[in-house]
Amino acid sequence: MPSQPVQHFYSEKELHEMVNRINAFASEYSPWKFTHARKEHQDLFGDVIKPGEYYFKHGSGPAWDNVIKLSASSMEKLCFALFESAIFLKPIADQILKRRQKKMFRVMSKLSFVGNRKDEKSDPSGAKRNR
Repeated sequence: MPSQPVQHFYSEKELHEMVNRINAFASEYSPWKFTHARKEHQDLFGDVIKPGEYYFKHGSGPAWDNVIKLSASSMEKLCFALFESAIFLKPIADQILKRRQKKMFRVMSKLSFVGNRKDEKSDPSGAKRNR
């Protein structure tokens, strides 16, 4: 059977956005990662990932070699099937990502010297303090 031409559903940028949406449903500590193959691999669906190609991997256990690998083509197909068949997932993922980002900004502002300053300008009571 002749091989079929590769059908692309997303641009490279859009694919990374879709993978970020998948990561919204996963643990923040073990997201899908984009990596470069140093040797040949076979992905979860049987596609061959050749040395030098980029692919996605997800740690699925405590061992460093216990990972799920997906070629860029397989990840693109997975994202298309997932987000185009269940159109309500995309806005839910976007909402989760926005919440995570707001949470990160709140934490960063507490750690920031500028965001944590207590002076007359940031004091809502307007009271003057002796220094």
